[in-house]
Formats: sequence, structure tokens, C-alpha cells
Amino acid sequence: MVNAVIRWCMKNTFLMTLIVLGICAAGYWAILRLPVDAIPDIGEKQVIVYADWEGRSPQDVDDQVTYPLTTSLTGTPGVKAIRSMSGFGFSMVFVIFEDSADYYWARSRVLERMNVAQQRLPEGVTPVLGPDATALGQVYWYTVEGEGFDLAELRSIQDWYIRYQLQTVPGVSEVASIGGFVKQYQIDIHPDKMRAHRVTMMEIVEAVGKSNIDVGAKVIEQSGVEYFIRGLGFVKSVEDLERVVIRQEGGTPLYLRSVATVQLGPDFRRGALDKGGVEAVGGVVLMRYGENPREVVARVNEKIAQLEAGLPRKTLENGRVSAVRLVPFYDRTTIVQETIDTLKEALFEEALIAGFVVLFFLMHLRSTATVLPTLPLALAGSFILMYAFGVDSNIMSLAGLAIAIGDIADMGIIMTENIYRRIAGATPEERREKGHFGLVYEGASEVGGAIITAVTNTIVSFIPVFFLTDQEGKLFKPLAFTKTFAIGSSVVLAITVVPFLCYLLYRPVTWKHRTTLIVAVAIGLLATLATHLAFMWGLGGAHDRGWLVAAAVGIGVALCVIRMTREKFLPLEQNPVSRVIARGYVPTLRWILDHKKTFLVVPVVILFVGLSVWLGIHRTLAPLEWGVNAFAREPASPELKRLMYADPDSDLTRPLLELDQLRWQRIRSADGSERTRLVWRRQDPAERDAESAAGLAVLKEGRVLPGLGREFMPPLDEGSLLYMPSLLPQASLSQAVEVNSKQDLAIASVPEVESVVGKIGRAESALDPAPIGMMESIVIFKPESQWRTRPVERVFSDWPAVFRTPLSWIWPEERRITKQEILAELQEKTAIPGVLPTWLQPIQTRLVMLQTGFRAMMGVKIYGSDLREIEKVGLQIEQLLREVPGATDIVADRIVGKPYIQIEIDRDRIARYGVNIRDVQDVIEVALGGMNLMESVEGRERYPIRVRLARDFREDMEAIQRINVPSSTGAQVPLAQLASISTVLGPQEIKGERGLLVGYVTMNTRDRDEVSVVQDAERVLQQALKEGRLTLPAGYYWEWSGQFENQVRATKRMQILVPITLGIMFVMLYLGFSRWWIAPVIFFGVLVSASGGFIMLALWGVNLSVAVWVGFLVLFGVVDDDGVIISTYLEGVFKDRTFTSKREIRDAVIEAGLKRIRPCLMTIATTVFGLMPIFWATGRGSDVMQPMAIPSMGGMTVSLITLFIVPCVFSAVEEWKWSRSRRKKAAA
Repeated sequence: MVNAVIRWCMKNTFLMTLIVLGICAAGYWAILRLPVDAIPDIGEKQVIVYADWEGRSPQDVDDQVTYPLTTSLTGTPGVKAIRSMSGFGFSMVFVIFEDSADYYWARSRVLERMNVAQQRLPEGVTPVLGPDATALGQVYWYTVEGEGFDLAELRSIQDWYIRYQLQTVPGVSEVASIGGFVKQYQIDIHPDKMRAHRVTMMEIVEAVGKSNIDVGAKVIEQSGVEYFIRGLGFVKSVEDLERVVIRQEGGTPLYLRSVATVQLGPDFRRGALDKGGVEAVGGVVLMRYGENPREVVARVNEKIAQLEAGLPRKTLENGRVSAVRLVPFYDRTTIVQETIDTLKEALFEEALIAGFVVLFFLMHLRSTATVLPTLPLALAGSFILMYAFGVDSNIMSLAGLAIAIGDIADMGIIMTENIYRRIAGATPEERREKGHFGLVYEGASEVGGAIITAVTNTIVSFIPVFFLTDQEGKLFKPLAFTKTFAIGSSVVLAITVVPFLCYLLYRPVTWKHRTTLIVAVAIGLLATLATHLAFMWGLGGAHDRGWLVAAAVGIGVALCVIRMTREKFLPLEQNPVSRVIARGYVPTLRWILDHKKTFLVVPVVILFVGLSVWLGIHRTLAPLEWGVNAFAREPASPELKRLMYADPDSDLTRPLLELDQLRWQRIRSADGSERTRLVWRRQDPAERDAESAAGLAVLKEGRVLPGLGREFMPPLDEGSLLYMPSLLPQASLSQAVEVNSKQDLAIASVPEVESVVGKIGRAESALDPAPIGMMESIVIFKPESQWRTRPVERVFSDWPAVFRTPLSWIWPEERRITKQEILAELQEKTAIPGVLPTWLQPIQTRLVMLQTGFRAMMGVKIYGSDLREIEKVGLQIEQLLREVPGATDIVADRIVGKPYIQIEIDRDRIARYGVNIRDVQDVIEVALGGMNLMESVEGRERYPIRVRLARDFREDMEAIQRINVPSSTGAQVPLAQLASISTVLGPQEIKGERGLLVGYVTMNTRDRDEVSVVQDAERVLQQALKEGRLTLPAGYYWEWSGQFENQVRATKRMQILVPITLGIMFVMLYLGFSRWWIAPVIFFGVLVSASGGFIMLALWGVNLSVAVWVGFLVLFGVVDDDGVIISTYLEGVFKDRTFTSKREIRDAVIEAGLKRIRPCLMTIATTVFGLMPIFWATGRGSDVMQPMAIPSMGGMTVSLITLFIVPCVFSAVEEWKWSRSRRKKAAA
């Protein structure tokens, strides 16, 4: 089958040309239409139910709205979890579905359940579904600005013009407003005037309600003309409300203005926006689920440009005309574009380097020209398949292409090298008999099947990634898909396009000099034109720019064409690079074959070191530790037992050796001298105190081979930060605005900060559950080229300038300030007592918040039935977690700390006055709360009309006690005579999950991996629980949650899938060779190469993550292929061959190794050098790609040693078999 495909491709050159052009065109078409984002949307399928109940406390909302909603939604098909939050005046229920559920099917199921729940809710409470957006839906933030316009005017423009226009943009789910003041008609009633005119509050409410209505009265017809009848009565102004008639006496009307003051003012608000220390008005654009963020934001920008001409204008006092404008301050497409640019640059540089590597090894331009086209064609094929399978372009999917660059080139290299070898080694008779077509076909068919077999192991190595689920599956499956697409495309190209190109380019050329020159000039001109067009389209240049670069490319291509017509097919052994390789490889391999045991010590040591780096020296040397500690006799002190998380009453012996505590310390003695020492076990607190008393100080310390840390994935540097401080529950909105303004000004004073905009409280969206004490400031940084520099002390810093200057070009004496240093400065500047800070990144935060409910990367959820007990436990845990190294930003929920004015109605008292509960509650609700009775209708705009007591009559406890309630006789009774009024503390918000109340203790990590911090923190909590420092009431429990859960879950799955995959690869190797022991030998080489990857991770300072394991899977496939290639040739050389001495066996091994060492070295070189651009990349997204490339880089470097393992062991086994046969013959 494979040979038939090769033959067809070589015979149908015209059709193959069309197919190649079609692949290029289809790939370009797919690239333009693929959705593009920074990272895959790993948010859970979450449907939010939102219910508004204005003015109600969190406790009332939770009891009467949230709980009925939650219980009604329980049992919905496909639901994984339900979380709830009750805030001041609103309820939010988060229904999280299984990943297999269709998003819009899930919304329809929730809508059905809401119809049932509606019957159990208070009158006037109508739950609605939140926007059909995900955690990554907030793609665009903007402010509405205009000189001379006040906040109320700007908010009206935002609410009634800008918002609705932007919501018409395709792909926009919702536009939420934030900041400014909503205009409101305020009716402030005066109790004294009401008493004088004998008017009750309910009479005012009734009168206003009857004075704001339009009606229709069908039609009348006159003289054949039909007239619609319309009665106008909507309130249009303050004067209309002032002339509302409450009643009339003796023909004299009593107007509303006689008992109340009517004015325009701001509506009650629970959120604000700050820009540069000044309040502002803004909005946030939410993208619909499944949309392309780049296209949506582009359409939003187009709409904004269209709206700008129609935005209001105002003439200022100085005669200038000021226009309202929209100013974006957060645009998700910025990071998207920067990330994609980094990946495109890395891919281009990788392809370029791979091309140079191929050219260097082959020293043959025509061979290079057959391999290089496979790189862009494989990428084009990958993009076509991405579009067909619905895989979006993002940092993970494109990283799959970036780390596959070595594999893509390998297939073409193997095919080209074998065809070249067949043509170069053909005799004149073979050339006459078989012709050019036959030689190319033979060379291609020899390795066509082997290429498919070899690449099968590489594809199989990615099976674990395809079986990942939840967030880790959403994150890494795109990478696995694109890696598989790229390798699959390269295999198809290797058996179709490469033989086709070799057939065309390897033909003997007998052109005359003139013909060669004409062809070279023509191709050079085409290359010049193509380069110029690419320069214009790719870089946005004009027609008069880029010609110099294009001309250089054209000249280079023309010279290459001339050179290609003069090239000869020399045997590979005569290739200069091959000769250099042979000079080094042959003596090295011969020495290894003569000293097999000595050589094999090296890979064994590498394997041990790699395992020690990965697992920790306390695991690899556990038997040694156990043996040494068998001689321990010293009892452990109570303080040491506590450090060891042991039972205080246990009979514990102090170990002599604790390898998990092995560390180096740089200490300074009392005399000022410094030295380094090794600490073999955990220090007893008494010993540490004695050293301190003796003047011994520890300056630096670090653990020795503790094992690699673990995390879910390296965080993507978004180029911005999200600062989320929170105030104590008793804080008011005005205080929050003041604190946020001060902190934003402090943040803006840092030179690296380009802009900072702070949000206080909630935006008007169901995706934002923030209370007023929660602030979010988006901090945008300037480009890193504009950051400050710090001096670096070098050895040559004190040398004369003539020596120092050239050295400083290589090792600069200054460096850019790091993001961590900027963060430390920001933390110092924003530190305010009573403000609990959290620093994360915008995208990172949205994902974590909607996944776990936290405003941090991880935390503890405390479940129970009483909020006060939950808060008490949370505060204890907060103090305990401060003992954990690496834990930072530790904040426990302050749940029950919001001051309440509680009015408890006395039923006996109200009975004596003939008053019912509803009458008292109506007065409280209207007089204090300010009930919005209705809305005015002013064209397209709607503004609320509110009735409330004037401020002087409700601003303190005494005034509240004097509020009058009408009795059944018409008398006015003070509220204090009907109820007990007191101040109590209550919840600011109530969170629920699993049918219980829940409180959070959140934290982040710094300088340590997430999993280790959580493990240490859990040990601290369990120890404190044993010692009584942590009290946990019956029926309460805690549970860890956060992004690290994804890592734990993925690790458990990988622990099953990776061994299964390695087992499948082993079976495939076992079945692929006649000698059963070759498979274990190749596998040993794979493990040694993996050890190189672990060592490289430690040197680079990278934690183990799912991304890193993906890099190891790539490494397994490549190293496995190299072992297969050498082993295949070794078996071929030894097949049906007899030897008379061990020297002949070793010579045969060297002969086979020499034939395949060059393609193996090319594979290593294309992988190692091809990945180099990822390591020197500094753009957005490079911090995510580098950990995936590190295992391949380290493993392939070590594979230079593993290339000798297979020949060494193969020779050893064959020599043993030969010796055994000789002994048998001698014995016979």
C-alpha cells in the first residue's frame, strides 16, 4: 500500500503540484478562520441564576431566595456541583455541569427548574439566567469620558445608548455598566408636614403610583380618517411630580410638594469605578460562549468607531467643544496577539534553524530543498485538521506545533537521506537498468514502511494526554491534537511529497550555462517578488519598502539554483560532515565496546541522579537512611516532635539521618567568619537557640535534592496584574472608594505601570458577585524595554574600561527589573492596615474565581451550619497557615462582621394599636429603604422614582425611633413604641455549597510549588487539631480547593496512563524485533534520556506540571525512534551472518552504527537546535512553552550517550552468545 502511494505520487507530477498548492491555499484559509485566544477556555460549563431583591439583607436573601432556588435546582440532569452566594439585595446560584453536557442544553434545563422554583419565591422576585459567557468572557473594558460631563450624564449615555448599541455586536453576550450615578427622581417626605396635613406615607405612595401612566383608547373615525387615541400621563420632570395631587379638601388640592421635596439625585449603588484617583464611568463587554475573542473585539472596536460620531458634545465655558469618547483600558486581544506573535516568531526561527541543520549535515542543497518544504506543508496540514476538528489557535495548540518541529523534520530527513544514499551508491549498470525513476522509487520504498512503524510509537506516546479530563483535558488536549496532526502530516508528506520532490530535483542536470543563468534569474526574480509581497502583507509595509531585503533573498535563491545544477551525488561516506562524525564516532564506539562495563556505569549514574532529582534523594537512598537510623538512640524532644508533626505522647527516637531535611547552610560565626556546612537532619529548636545564643547566624540555606516541585501549569505572564484588596465587612462604599483611590495613585507612581483602573463592588452583571468591600484594580504594565534597570556586580566591574567595555557586551553590568521586584514594590506601596491584599492576573483570576469561588489560587473551604463557627474556625486556620513556608496572601473570610440595625417588631404592642406586621414593614421599607415605586418613561430612557424619608429624619437611631406608623384609628405611633431597635453584627454575604454553609481561607504561593505548600499546610492543620490549637465543632469539616486540584487529578490519571502507554510501546518494540532483549535495551535508553530531562528541569528551576509531562511524552517518542533506527540496522547486519571472533562482532556493530549515526545525530540536532528559539524567546507565552521544551532539550542532550547504549549492549549480548556457542562446541 505504501509503495503504491509512493509510485503514484512520483508518476503524477502535475497532480502532485496541484495538491501541494492546494494544501498551501487550504492551510492559509484555515489560519484566517481559526478562532484565536491566549489560552484554551478551561472554565467549567457553568450556568448562573441571578435574582434581585432590592434592599434585603444577605440573611433574608439566603433564607427566602437562595435556599429555595438551590433546592429546586438540585437533581438537574448532568449537574456536578451547585454553589450559591447571597449578597445585599441579590442572590446568585452557580450550577456547574459535567463537561459532556452541551452548554445551551444545560441552560434550558436550568430554565425549566427555575419555573418550578418561581412559585416558592417572594412576590416580586424573578430569577433570571446570567449571560451565556464563561470565565474568560470579559474581553474588553472601557471608560466613558468627556470633559464637562458629570458622572450622572456619562452613566446615562452608557446605560441608554452605548450599552445597547454594543450589545448588538455579533458575539457579544452582555455589556455591563459600572461606576457613575444612575439618575433618580427622589421624593423626600417630611414627617412634620405629613402630620400637619394628616397624610400617611401609603397615601403618598398610592398618589404617586396613579400619576405616572399613559393609556390608549383604541380609535375614532372622522370623515373617513382614523385617529389613534392616546392619553399622556408619564412623569417627565421634577415639576410633574411636585404637582401630583394627594387629595383635595373643599376644592383645594393638596400637592406632593406640600409634604415632600422632589429632586433629581443618584440612585442607590453598590459599585464604583476609579481611574487615576478620580471616579469614572465604564463598561465591560462579555463575549458569548464559543466565540472568537479576536473577531468579537474587532467588531466591538468597529462599532465604537461608528458610534463616536454620534456621541454627545458640549460647548465648554472657554468655547471649546468637548465630545464624549470611549477609552479602552483592558483589551484581551492584546495578550492574544502578543502570545500568537511569540509563537509565530518561534515557529519561524525553529523552521529556519532546522533548515540550517539539515543543510549542514547533508551538505547538499537539493536534498535540503526536498526536506524544507515539509515544514510549512506539515504546518499547513495541521491547521487544516485543526479547523476540521474544531481545535482553536492558542498557546497550547500552537505550542504542540513548536515542540514537534524535530519530529516533523525527522520523517523527511530519513526519506531524503535514504533516497540520496541509493542514488549515490548506484552502479552505472543500475543507473542504466532502473533509471532515475527506479532508483528514487527503490530508495523511498525501502524506508516508507519503516517511517510509518517508527512514528507509531511517537503517536502512541501521546495517548495519556487524550485521556485527560476536566480542566487539564481542556488545556492539553489541543496540544496533543496539534502534535499528532503535525506528526501525521509529516509522515504523509514523507511518503508522498518528499519522493515527488526527490524525483524532480535529483534528476541529472545537463543544462548549458546560459540556460542555467536564465532559470536562476527567473527563479530569483520570483523569490524577490514573493518576499516583497510577504513583507508588505506580514509587516504592513508600503510598496517602496522592503525591496533591499527582497533583493538579497532573490540573489541568494538564484545563487542556490546555480549551485544546485552543479552538485554531484557523492557517497555519504565522502561527505565532509560524515567524515568528521566518523572520525569521532568510530574510536569512541570502539573504546566503549572494549570497556563495556566502565561505559555502562555512566548511564546508570545518570539514571540514579535523574531519579534523585525527580523523586528526591530521601526516596532513592531510603534504604541507606533506614539502615543508619537503625542505630539511633536519642529520644526526640517535645519541640522536635511538633516540628516532625508527630504525636506529643509518642515514644519517638530522633533520627541520625533525615535525607528529606538534608540542606546546606551558609553561616556566620560570632567572630564574623563565614563558612558553609551540611545539615544531615532536622535541627532541634533547643540546638537552634543555643547556636543563636553563641552568635551563630544562618545567612542562606537550601535543600539538597528535595525532589521536583509540582504545579498544574506555569502561569502565563499576561503583562498585567489584578490587585484585589478587600476591606473588613463594616466598611462603607465611600470608604472603599477613598481607599481604592489612594491605592491606585500609589500603584500609578511605579514607573513600570502604564495605567491602573480600579473597580469597587459589583458591575451590573451576574458574573460579578463582589461586595462593596472588594476592589479590583487592573494594572497594565509598559513594555519591558521601558522598565528600569538595576546594576549587576561583575568580576570585571573594577577593571579598566578598555577591558571592562568589551566584556560588558557579553555579560552586561545591568539588568531589567523583574516582575517579582515590581510586585514587591507594589505590595509595599499599597500596604494599608485593615486592607487584605491579593495579587493575581486578570485571566488567571477569572478562571479560578468561577471554578472554585476563590479570589486566590488556592484555599480551604470550611463547611458547617453556623456562620459564626465557620468564621471562628477560618480565623484559626488563617493564623496557622502563616507558619507554612511559601504561603502568602492568606486571608480568611470575615463573615459575621457587618453592622445591622435590627428592628424587631413586638406583636403584643402592635396589637394594642391595631397595627399589623405588614403595616410596620411597609413603613420601614419605604421610609428607610427608599422604595423605587416605578420608572419614568422619557423616550428611550427609564429612570426610577423613589419615595423615602428626608435624610434628617432617618440618619441615626433616634431619628429611626421617631418614625411614625399609622394606627387603625389614624393616630401616628412612633416606631420605638412598636419594636425594639438595636445594633447587631451579621453576615456581609452568605456562601453555600453541598447543602451547607461555607467559608473560605484563601492564599497564594510564592517561591514554592503549589502541591508541596498544600501538603505542608494540611500537616500543620492536622497537627494543630491534635494539639488543640485548632477546634473543629461536630458536623464541620474543611477541604482544600484550587488550581492544584487539577494537578493532583491529572497526576493520578497520568500515574495510570503513562505506564500503560510505556507498556504498549514496549510491546510494539518487542514485536518489532526478532531479538526479545532489544526492547528492554531501547527502553533503558529512554529512561536514561528522561533522567536528562529531570536534571535539566532542576537546573532551570522548573516545577513538574502537566505541561512538563507533555514534554516528556514528546521525548519518549523521539528517543524511542532513534533506538529503533539503530537497532533495525544492527539486526540487519547480524542477520544470517556468522563471526569467527569478538573483534568481528565489534567491527560489525561499528559498521551498522556508522550507517545510522548521522540520521540519529540529525534528529538530535533538529530537536535540540530547533527548540532553541523557545528558550531565547522572551515574548508573551514563552514562560508556558519553555517548561514543555526543557525535557526534550535535556533528554536529547543526554541521548548522545544513549546512542551508544544500544550498540554496547547489543555487542555484549552477541559476544556472550558467540562465547557460549564456542564453549558448547568445545565441550562437544
